[in-house]
Amino acid sequence: MTFDQFENFLLTEECFNNHDVSHIDEDGNQHYIKQSEYIAYLGETTVLLANKATIKVEQFEKPLGVNNGTVHVFYNQENGASFDVHTDPIDVIIECVEGIKVMEVEGKEISLSKNETLFIEAGTPHRALNYEKALMLSHGIHDSETLNRIR
Repeated sequence: MTFDQFENFLLTEECFNNHDVSHIDEDGNQHYIKQSEYIAYLGETTVLLANKATIKVEQFEKPLGVNNGTVHVFYNQENGASFDVHTDPIDVIIECVEGIKVMEVEGKEISLSKNETLFIEAGTPHRALNYEKALMLSHGIHDSETLNRIR
């Protein structure tokens, strides 16, 4: 998936109908788009893209056919907002799909180029450092808690 393909997908009714879409603010807080009509959703997502927001699309495991975990898409511009250092209760694989993604894991920076992956064990402190524009997938391995919540 390229940057353009992601942006086009984000603006589709398919994305509106089948995915939870949010953005991350400068304080690292996540805000879900809660529009009930497609036209309003389209307007809000267009503004987010124009303002170079960091955007998260959840439930991407559906189009990928993943059944034993979750997949979230993160799209950020250069120096885009990010979550602060955190841990996840499950193992995570970060996959750089486009651009360059720098992750900080236990205080150490790791740079990922297109098609490279990084395994982060459950409970490991980490965060994304959005130095450059990037598109990444976050694979939650055996994330049954989230899967049960969204089904």
